[in-house]
Order: sequence, then structure tokens, then C-alpha cells
Amino acid sequence: MKKLLALLLAGAMALSMVACGGSEPAPEAADPNAFEPITLRFANQHPGDGTATKSDQAICDAIEEATEGRVKVELYTDSSLGDYTSVVEEVMVGTIDMAHTSMVETYDARMSGAMLPYLGSNFEELGVAYDPDNYLYKTVFEIGQKMGIRTFGFYCEGFSGIGTGPEVTDPAIPGAEKSAIVRVPGLDAFALPARALGYTTSTIAYSDTYTAIQTNTVQGWVGGPPNLNYLYFRDVINNYYHYMLTQEATQIYMSNKTWDKLLPEDQAAIDAIIKAECKKSLELAAADDANYMQMMKDAGINVVEFTDAERAAMADYVRENVWPELAKNTSQEFLDNILESIK
Repeated sequence: MKKLLALLLAGAMALSMVACGGSEPAPEAADPNAFEPITLRFANQHPGDGTATKSDQAICDAIEEATEGRVKVELYTDSSLGDYTSVVEEVMVGTIDMAHTSMVETYDARMSGAMLPYLGSNFEELGVAYDPDNYLYKTVFEIGQKMGIRTFGFYCEGFSGIGTGPEVTDPAIPGAEKSAIVRVPGLDAFALPARALGYTTSTIAYSDTYTAIQTNTVQGWVGGPPNLNYLYFRDVINNYYHYMLTQEATQIYMSNKTWDKLLPEDQAAIDAIIKAECKKSLELAAADDANYMQMMKDAGINVVEFTDAERAAMADYVRENVWPELAKNTSQEFLDNILESIK
């Protein structure tokens, strides 16, 4: 009798284990028909009629179509949900679902690696550096995961140059004195390469830059692509030097808390949609740069472009002389690995 009871008890336990084991049905959320539709809040820092906002709206429309309406995205432009520093923090905790903004360096300076001076000396090189299979993206993705965000890619908004009132001396020779003081943002990534090219720098407030150029307090400014030089400074600059010195690179990212709510097939669709738009941004930025440089020429501004060989020499010079200085905020290993990955 004891043996019989033991056998019956063992059988009952075995049946219980089977019921709780690998044959357990998938949760209802995995069934597209059972998934509760969700609406995501998507914050950006761009003007409502800007190129980046048009891309973001295209992303919203494509996501709704690809997920058959299970995931809808409402876009909030013009920093209407807060400046980029607060938006990043809100995405980290999940109070904003996704965003397209500049990235903060507060948690890890490597998150701004996409804006390294002369990361690429042309759009083709930049495409290699920004490729999702390359070192930079993989590193930023891993850091983002620790922050609680999923980064999808880098969105290029154009290369920056230097706009000046008077002509400068030896503009194509890195290290040669340029006989001009130029306003720079208070960041090493802008100030150090400008000095390496031969410019004297000043960190006056951006809001004072127009008047400072107008009164010859400074002779020019650094940090803006052709569109900003045309739209905001065309009346005080007579020359624009398209150094392609730094690239304006924002990021599109989502809260991990939001990501985890989505169906696997919807996650895959969203990932592909945003990555494709980021890749397309390089073409849009190249066209935008060319368009505004032509507008500057039409407005009587002397636009100086450099040959591939000249830009390559500038890139080598800045990488050799400036990148080691920037390593204090990231690491020499990080910069060495980026350089190796773009060769």
C-alpha cells in the first residue's frame, strides 16, 4: 500500500510539472489579435517644418501602417515636451516613450561620439562610421541599454563650417594662422578643432554672436551647417568655409519600458523603419547642405569648398592633434577603436 501511494504521488507530481513546463501557452500579449493598441508620445527638438520633423512624421506613419494600427505615434515638435536634457531623462524612466534629440553626455561622454570632429571628412565616410554594424553604434547602443533607452541610430543634419565677415588667410592649411577670431560653443569638440585649424576662438553667448560679428568683436562663428549660416547670419558674413569640421548628429531612441510592451514583430518593424530613416538622413543632409550653399552664393556670399585631399589632410591633422585631448572625456581606447573601424 505504501508503494502504491508513493507511485500515485509521483505520478501526480509529474503531471503537475508538465503542466507548468515548456508546453505552457504563450501569454496573450504575444497574439496580435489580443494586443491592446498603444499610443506613444514622440518628442523632438526640431522646427515643425524642418527636414528632421518631416522624417519623424514619416516614421510615425510607417509604424502605424506596419503594425496595422496596434502602435500609433503622436509627434510633439519644437521641444514642446521639454529641452533635450529633460527629454532624455523622461525617456529613461518611461514618462516619454520615444524621442529624437541631441544626446546628453551626463551619464557617459561616449554617447556624443557621433559628433566627434572629423569623424568623417565626407558623407561616404560618415555613413561607414554611423553604420549599425560598426563599433560606434554598437558601443552607444550598449551604453543606452544601461541608461534604460534603446537607440536606433544617428540622424545626420549636415556638416558644419565657419562663416566669417573678412576673408581668412590660408584657409586650406591646418595649423596656419587664420587672422580671425571666431565664436565657438563652450565644448572641446568645437573649440579644439577650430584652434587646430588656426583660428583664435571666443566663447561669447550664441545670442550675442550676430551683433559681435556685425561690430567686428569676432570675425566669424563655428558650429553651424550651411542652413544656419544662410538663415541667421547671411547679413553679417561675407564668406563661408565648408570645412565639414563637425557633423550635427541627433539620435532617435525609445524607452526600454515602452519597448518591452510591444509585440516582437512590431519591435522588428519599428527597428527597421527608424534605421532606414537614419540612413536616409545622410542623403537629405547632403542635399540640404548643397541647397543652402547655393542660396548663400546667390546672396553674394563667397562659399569656399575644399577638395577631398584637402579635407582628408585636415581630418588627419585634427585626429592626430585633437582627438587625444578629447580622450579625457571618453577614453583613448574608444577613439582608437572608432578610428580603426572607419579605415
